[in-house]
Amino acid sequence: MFATLVLAAALAAPEAAACPAELFRIGRSTNANEVVYTARMVRGALDPDAPISAEWHMLAEDGHREGLNFLEKLVAYGFSVDAAEGGNGFTVILKAKKDRPVHLRMRGTCPDAFVTISGRPALLRKIFVQTKGGGVVPEVAWADVEGRDPDTGAVVKERIFPPQEMPSPDELIGPR
Repeated sequence: MFATLVLAAALAAPEAAACPAELFRIGRSTNANEVVYTARMVRGALDPDAPISAEWHMLAEDGHREGLNFLEKLVAYGFSVDAAEGGNGFTVILKAKKDRPVHLRMRGTCPDAFVTISGRPALLRKIFVQTKGGGVVPEVAWADVEGRDPDTGAVVKERIFPPQEMPSPDELIGPR
């Protein structure tokens, strides 16, 4: 009877939810393929040597995965990582958006990517890039950044436009 009670208690107890390795993903309007950024863990903590990795999920094809090529790492989807001040996780700078750092740190026992979205802290989940023009390197028309409020779970969104070149004073004022 004791064994039956232990077995029943074990079956009734919910399993602890495993932490997903995926932090966030970047998709674009050109096709369904996405770059997925994942946390790298060592013994329950972020890997101090390489806490984040990125790879293509080729969803427009058969779903296979591919690494980023040299140019993608250098310009578009690559990143740099530094230890965060105070030793609380890491600061990740995406090559395509250097002015908006991503803070990679543990929240409880799970890794999360924190970023500012619409002026408030959020857990980054996805970025969608709308492109314009064609060619080898299309221009960015805008990007939607989406995350979740870390306290309430509410969706937080922001649309970002690329910076415009400042017009010259002659263009603003006109010729004399």
